[in-house]
Amino acid sequence: MASMARNPLPGTIRKDGRRAFYVYLSPPLIRELKKAALDEERPAYELVEEAVEALLKSRRIARPATDGVA
Repeated sequence: MASMARNPLPGTIRKDGRRAFYVYLSPPLIRELKKAALDEERPAYELVEEAVEALLKSRRIARPATDGVA
């Protein structure tokens, strides 16, 4: 498994630097995500990326780092 992280499969890194990261979601959540992406005329990965960034930002604000790392 560790070697997979160092040697990604062909096609898992895009030209924009994004890498594939697989998660399991419930079918209803996937349907809602796809509908939201269509409504906003954006790719679903952009909505997921935005949501994850917001989550991580809120966690940093709620729990400031004590070791100097944000």
